[in-house]
Amino acid sequence: MAGLACLLAGAGQFSAQPMQLMPVADVRPGMVGVGRTVFAGTTLEDFRANILGVLRNVIAPGRDLIVARLEGGPLAQTGVIQGMSGSPVYIDGRLVGAVSYALGSFPREPIAGITPIAEMIEAMRTAPDRPARGEFDVRWPATTDDIYAALGRVANRASAPLRAPWQPSDIVGAPSLADWAPRLRPIGAAMVTRGLSPSVESALREAMAPTALVTAGSGPQAASSGPLRPGDPIGMTFMRGDLEMGAAGTVTHVDGDQVYAFGHAFLSQGPTSMPMTRATVLTVLPSLDSSMKIGEMGPVIGRMTQDRSVGVGGVLGAGPNELAVRLRLESPGAPVHTFSFQVLHDQSLTPLFAFVSILNSLSSWERPAGPTTVTASGFISYPGLGRLTVDDAFSGETALTEAATTALNPIGSLATNTYRAVLPDAMELTLSVREEEAHATIERAWLDTVRPTLGATHTLHVQLRHYRGGVETLSMPVTMPARAAGPVTLLVSDASTLRNLEQTSLRPTGAPSLDALWTRLQDARSNHTLYIRLLEAAPGTAVAGQAQPALPSSVQAAVAADDSSASTPLSQAVIGRWQQRTAHVLRGSRELTLTLSPAR
Repeated sequence: MAGLACLLAGAGQFSAQPMQLMPVADVRPGMVGVGRTVFAGTTLEDFRANILGVLRNVIAPGRDLIVARLEGGPLAQTGVIQGMSGSPVYIDGRLVGAVSYALGSFPREPIAGITPIAEMIEAMRTAPDRPARGEFDVRWPATTDDIYAALGRVANRASAPLRAPWQPSDIVGAPSLADWAPRLRPIGAAMVTRGLSPSVESALREAMAPTALVTAGSGPQAASSGPLRPGDPIGMTFMRGDLEMGAAGTVTHVDGDQVYAFGHAFLSQGPTSMPMTRATVLTVLPSLDSSMKIGEMGPVIGRMTQDRSVGVGGVLGAGPNELAVRLRLESPGAPVHTFSFQVLHDQSLTPLFAFVSILNSLSSWERPAGPTTVTASGFISYPGLGRLTVDDAFSGETALTEAATTALNPIGSLATNTYRAVLPDAMELTLSVREEEAHATIERAWLDTVRPTLGATHTLHVQLRHYRGGVETLSMPVTMPARAAGPVTLLVSDASTLRNLEQTSLRPTGAPSLDALWTRLQDARSNHTLYIRLLEAAPGTAVAGQAQPALPSSVQAAVAADDSSASTPLSQAVIGRWQQRTAHVLRGSRELTLTLSPAR
């Protein structure tokens, strides 16, 4: 071991000097390198990297991989460890690259792939713009199954960011190295969480890969407060605060305020903006399949700006913009609970992890199953646009998940719109929960006359039957239009029925501009509101996302012929609209067919 001690001492001499880099062309089989990582706490430990050879053009043209057999520390028992991806390797005091790949499953030796440092540095210079990533996108409005499926895709991408049948075009070393190329896989990053309720954790585990989720039950540990060092653990967070979700890897190189880490992609996002945090390793969990570090996230120390195939990179300093979520949870006879989270800003990921934060808060303090009624109120704030009001109610077996979804639908719709990425900076919600079913069914509807008149005001009566209770009659004035072509339909409905009708025949499914989308979201339907629409069979036209009732045929033809008007034909027209807030979640609908008499 004297030779290794001398080698380690020589490598340490470079810690206070500008780091020299070793190009991959200088790497030869038989060289012995020194790697650095943290196996527990914040203490850097060294391990040996015995170079076996180089696989050229193995990941892509111009992308090489150095293959080494590792030894030292716990590696003989654990093999290559999830969480040590990014661990730097030095030869003769020069930085070669980052430990980033492991050899298949159930390896008998800790064989690792090392990403050359030059490739990592070059990749971080890529331009910062990127389109929304379709792999994680959800079509909004979304169901709970849609959201969990997308979260599963995120976890699977994080645990195995690249899957390709590689075949090197050139080998430096033994020809047998070519047999290993298809079996080399990115070490991946374990999803580290803290504060998950049992029901949400179970659902996430079902959606995610079996080894993709690690729960750390303790609170945050004391992370190192000194300068960030190569080999230190580093985190990227989806959300932080009262609930924590993210992934940890290892720092490869620090050049001023620029940080290089992982040695492989995290989510393959390209340019990104994620909080970069300190991290602490609690212990290493050995596994025959894939051992992993179990860690905790620390304070934010900067932002990750690049997520490329050869590593992630970021900048030390202030963290990126995030969504501040503040929740207030009320329940009769129980103390009020408040929660605070910070969720990353990302077109695809912000809605997903905001959903997790809300649902987890609800299920942590309320029963996850059984009849429940939830009332949600609050707002979502958008810089430059204003506030969207949240005012809705849900009742039944799935009320908790429906309440978590309702606030996320506008966030998802605006984040993934085709005009301009729009992300909120704050969301404040009060969720009032009762452990009971509390809804009412629309049972009857009638007018105070059998001969409604054009232009006249009549009284509409609506009978509601409460769940396991009595009946209630609501009354409201409705003024008939001055004219109508033929019989009309008076629809008395809940929010769900009206939404379905609007999507099929009353207004276009898409919004022709960001302003039109914003207007539509402000006009969202709520489950505790009674909606009344007077419908005419005459076709209408939607212009710029707004329904125009029964335009004259000459005008409608002119609008339809104008390609620049963004018009959409509609099968029905709304010629009267009323609504009334109620104290119950409403279900069902009733229709009255009316023939309006001329005014006398």
